[in-house]
Amino acid sequence: MAIKKRRFRHKRQSRRRPINVLASALTCAGLYCGMASILAAIDQRFTHASVFIFSAVIFDILDGTVAKMTKTTSEFGKQLDSLCDLVSFGAAPAVLIYTAYLFEERTGGSPIGHYGAIMAIIYVICGALRLARYNVFQSEVRDYFTGLPIPGAALTIASFVLFTHYYEWAVAFWILGPMTLGLAYLMVSTVRYPKDRIKNIALKPRSAFRLLFYCAVLFAVIHYAIEESPALVLFPATAMYVLYGLGEELYNRLRKREFRSESDGQEQLPDYSVPAASVSVPEKNRDDL
Repeated sequence: MAIKKRRFRHKRQSRRRPINVLASALTCAGLYCGMASILAAIDQRFTHASVFIFSAVIFDILDGTVAKMTKTTSEFGKQLDSLCDLVSFGAAPAVLIYTAYLFEERTGGSPIGHYGAIMAIIYVICGALRLARYNVFQSEVRDYFTGLPIPGAALTIASFVLFTHYYEWAVAFWILGPMTLGLAYLMVSTVRYPKDRIKNIALKPRSAFRLLFYCAVLFAVIHYAIEESPALVLFPATAMYVLYGLGEELYNRLRKREFRSESDGQEQLPDYSVPAASVSVPEKNRDDL
């Protein structure tokens, strides 16, 4: 009887927490884009590979939005989303950056290809650590991300590839290598990046006229991207997001140092606010003076 009751309770709990099929389907669509990006990068179609990564980001945003709107977030959806993100935003950008630049077959016996493979592997490992840390420790934090989000790192790499291919630049290894390692380090660092700040600015703006000005600038940028090429806008935008977190972290650390120095200086000063004559001496110690 006890075994039957446990099975019945398990069935009731599974019924109470159904799987959101639409959100899971969108997550799998993002995984499809990630695998398509890997295959396109292997075939030396770097532009298509970058576009597939951007498509995976769109599906990643949609699946979370659908799950929140329908109030059907579950542990299954969170784990599926992390596994798909590791492929779409971890493995796919690493393969893209390795096949596009880090692997130089023309150099013959040059060790650049081996270094590129190592950097691509480091990028994937840091992405996996970033996702695991988020799921275990930071999934309930709403104000900020600790470390660069892995979709942001993937977008930076994909937009960089589109940017350089638009101008037909041959990017040197000494530029792309540090960039890859820097993004990998930022994913596992403690640098904070805004999470719900953009949503709060849009829904609860402090200054409506300032928000309208930003919207006008955004429309102008979108128009320029449509007229010229999205590659001219995407990479500067992603680079500004990466640098924004670094700048804010540096600013906060400088403010903390100034506050500590001011507090230490105040503690070292003696307190002369109480006159010496007003200090009372206990009765039993007056004879000792």
